[in-house]
Amino acid sequence: MPDRLLFQPIRFGPLTLRNRVVFPPMTTGYEEKGMVTPRARTFYRNIARGGAGLVIIGDVSIQPSFAPTPYVYDDSFVPGLRQLVDEVHAEGACIAAQLFHQEYDTAEIGRLLKAGGREAAMQQLHADMDDYCNRLTLDDLAVIRERFRQAALRVREAGFDLIHLHGDRLLGMFTSGLLNRRTDAYGGPLEHRARFPLEIVRTIREAVPDLPIEYKLSIIRTDPPMGKGGPTLEEAQVLAGWLEEAGVIAFHVALANHGSIGDTIPAMGTQPYGCFVDLAAGIKRVAHVPVTAVGRILDPDFAENVLASGQADLIAIGRGLIAEPDWPHAVERGEVDNLRSCIMCNHCASSLMSGQPLRCAVNPTVGEIDTVTVVPAPTPRRVLVIGGGPAGMEAAHVAARRGHRVMLAEREPRLGGQLPLCSAPPFKHELSRLTHYLTTQVAREGVEVRLGVDAPIDVLLDEIRPDAVIVATGSAPTMPPVPGMDRASVVSAWSVLAGTARVGPRAVIVGGGSVGVETALFLGPLGIEVTIVEMLEKIAAGESATILPFINAELPRYRVRVLTRHVVESVEPDGLRVATPDHTTLAIPCDTVVVAAGTRRNATFVQEIQARGLECHVAGDCSDTGTGTLAGAIHDGFWAGMKV
Repeated sequence: MPDRLLFQPIRFGPLTLRNRVVFPPMTTGYEEKGMVTPRARTFYRNIARGGAGLVIIGDVSIQPSFAPTPYVYDDSFVPGLRQLVDEVHAEGACIAAQLFHQEYDTAEIGRLLKAGGREAAMQQLHADMDDYCNRLTLDDLAVIRERFRQAALRVREAGFDLIHLHGDRLLGMFTSGLLNRRTDAYGGPLEHRARFPLEIVRTIREAVPDLPIEYKLSIIRTDPPMGKGGPTLEEAQVLAGWLEEAGVIAFHVALANHGSIGDTIPAMGTQPYGCFVDLAAGIKRVAHVPVTAVGRILDPDFAENVLASGQADLIAIGRGLIAEPDWPHAVERGEVDNLRSCIMCNHCASSLMSGQPLRCAVNPTVGEIDTVTVVPAPTPRRVLVIGGGPAGMEAAHVAARRGHRVMLAEREPRLGGQLPLCSAPPFKHELSRLTHYLTTQVAREGVEVRLGVDAPIDVLLDEIRPDAVIVATGSAPTMPPVPGMDRASVVSAWSVLAGTARVGPRAVIVGGGSVGVETALFLGPLGIEVTIVEMLEKIAAGESATILPFINAELPRYRVRVLTRHVVESVEPDGLRVATPDHTTLAIPCDTVVVAAGTRRNATFVQEIQARGLECHVAGDCSDTGTGTLAGAIHDGFWAGMKV
């Protein structure tokens, strides 16, 4: 649909962007000691190739750091940045470098880390993030201004089209009435708190007058309180005018950091779509330059409405373009159904927070050193895929795209595996987008689907006579070996989420992992009195830090009782008996015991398949190396489809 505002060019200071789609600044972890790597170039090149008008390279540090981001504090980083710029330009996109100074003492924290004091380093980090701007002397500020000046010169030398100045982090601390407690000319009223960021803008403007500056305007909310590292919206509207006068040619508006990461990187179902658009609209009302909106914007029509209603001039799509770099071109061609849609699971953020490079749950090619292309197989073959969950469907449509004749056999009367169960809790309904994508691709690629298949493996192989088999039979829930688990009052969490089990007015959930917690949040809104019993010290172990704040707020909202370090002893006619941390016995009256205590791998039939001399691949939860995660299932399925 070329008539969309989204795909109309826009003047951006002296630049003209080919459309209004922006890839916002994000940490990727692809750099090595600050140097741009082939992995980083592939990632950004693919984003540009997919049609984004502006690609912003996130967190380009103007000083040495221990963080895995790009650096520009020394001339040695310029050649790698220049190569990245050239490759993005070759794909038709403009490119910006987000210059920033950390809100902590990188030298001191780096010293603590090298000395093996990770705990001490983290304590120092958290302390700095609350107070660092207040400890900086006037000499320190002069050094930082010079670092920004030198960095701007190197950015110009590398060929970037513009500088994106990070108005969160250290600059956000200065503008914040919550964090800036200085009593000199850089603290107090807004005009003083804004002094240092304005000095940085003027310093860059003087150093590179030919290079436009966009400012990331990070704003705190007051009701409810969200973020700390920035001004309020009312203050930001005043600050925007001062920044324009200083030479800023555009604003990128987002929620301020230094608060809950779940607020700034909202996971599925935790905040509405377009959750920061109102902040952009507030700046758009007073700004005389282009304004970019960001925040859970995935739907093309939603994005178009933001532009048409005058709330913003450009749309930034981060996680959505990670999941599907071709989003702009595909939307422009009207091929929305063929897009991998981000499900906001935050696997990308979680991988970074665990110290790993950025990966995507639904797009297995993200983070690969080279661009991965699905190419035709040398010899088309007959491929049998056993199991219609996410791993099986991914494997089936990828194998079919490569030219194989694929038959997908599923025991249940529907495709999806655990996906319908996972999407049952109210806040996880966005998973249904993945189900839609996978089923659409299976149909589009002409995969033959057979549902309700429960034949023995030898009968199935005799009938299909495949050349190769991909086994993706998944897993099944387990029942702990506890007396009374065979009572009629005991049901699995899977059956509850599937809607096939009746739950009484009082339910005890055995197991406080992700499934147990999600089941509690499924039952809570139904008015059921829920207790979670978990033998570990905390619930939701391994859950993303971006969704834990939401979980911790929702459980009390529905009065879910949580008992950690409690061990189930038996199921009784009137409820559950558990051992408490002080080795006493506690009786918990309930009508239903819901078990969410883990899974077991389903049979894979590998020996039977290989005994016939057939090529066999195992993918997903049923694999010996299966991670038991959605990302693991999708990735396994993709590579199985590529190998067969």
